[in-house]
Amino acid sequence: MARRRGNRNRLTPRDEAADQEQVRALLARLAEVLRDIDHPRAAEVAALRESFATDPAAAWRALDGNAWWAGAGSLAAEALLPAERLPARLTPAERAAAPQALRALLIELAELLRARGPTNPGLSSWLLAFRNWEASGV
Repeated sequence: MARRRGNRNRLTPRDEAADQEQVRALLARLAEVLRDIDHPRAAEVAALRESFATDPAAAWRALDGNAWWAGAGSLAAEALLPAERLPARLTPAERAAAPQALRALLIELAELLRARGPTNPGLSSWLLAFRNWEASGV
């Protein structure tokens, strides 16, 4: 009798249009958070959002790239911004909320990328750290 292989290793088929709609919404919110704190990468995030309309495959690759997830200098590392680096015009509450909002959006983006398949090696470490910080209220 032939052995049947389970479907354990197969990814669930993705709805590409839904994924693109979700990622574009997340990137819009992320660009807004970055603009609110005068972050220089806000325009880059907004441009990536727009690139999903013209070249989604390249946009997905860029989103999963080292510029987003590979250690110091990555956008994920920007979630470690100390309050003193945020604009003085922000209230203390806004200064505390900005990194948390940044991390929450990066968690959602990381989870979407993971659901789509293999990801950047740095993504898992950042996702774990962000979840732990979120759970502990950091």
